[in-house]
Amino acid sequence: MTRAQFARPESPVERFFLPQPLQLATDEQVAVELDGSEAHHLLHVLRAKVGDRVGLFNGQGGEAVAELISHRKSSAEFRILNHWTTPAETDELILATAMPKGDRARWLVEKATELGVTRIIPLRTTRSIVEPGEGKMDKLTQATIAACKQSGRSRLPRLDPLTTLSEVLREFSAVSPTRILLLADPRAERTVREMLGDQVQTTIALIGPEGGFTADEHSAAIAEGATTVRLGSHILRIETAALAISSAWGLRG
Repeated sequence: MTRAQFARPESPVERFFLPQPLQLATDEQVAVELDGSEAHHLLHVLRAKVGDRVGLFNGQGGEAVAELISHRKSSAEFRILNHWTTPAETDELILATAMPKGDRARWLVEKATELGVTRIIPLRTTRSIVEPGEGKMDKLTQATIAACKQSGRSRLPRLDPLTTLSEVLREFSAVSPTRILLLADPRAERTVREMLGDQVQTTIALIGPEGGFTADEHSAAIAEGATTVRLGSHILRIETAALAISSAWGLRG
């Protein structure tokens, strides 16, 4: 089991998301530019000045220490002083989960990101109540960025568009010794801890809506090789179930 160590900037506390390659300045590229909400936070909340240093990350493992060399009202230019790449983890946790209501969905995505979940698939099921549209998905993406900035994580989790359970089962039907498909079920005999081991490199966890999966959905998942797991003694809300699985996965081995 290989877990990447989160690389942190040498001295800056604040980290900013810049989705582009991060490399030392060359004759062709003297500076990199930060704009949008990230620049607003830097310039108008933190009131950064020329000469200040910050951390940059691009969400794909690239990290850098950079110095502010100039700024305008809504953008800032940096010179990269040092950069490195954090390797990707060999182990994956994929959450295919129904979405809870309101801010609970943002909380789910934020905490899953902090705990190292590599991919989040918003799940459409028969009993789903929440089906996030484009605006909601944009907010969830921003939640992953904020969580990476706070936690020191270098790589953004992949956030899929709304996907049906049948589509997820088609993608992950081929279960192997290094991949396991788990179905959260309060009636299951085995716990999630019992099913996670050092040899499993990819874990896919299916989490249903508040009303649970239907009998047909449950049977379809089992037919594709899913193993039911219990997350505790009580029936959990969607976001609590996601947190329980993510925590158990992060503490395995």
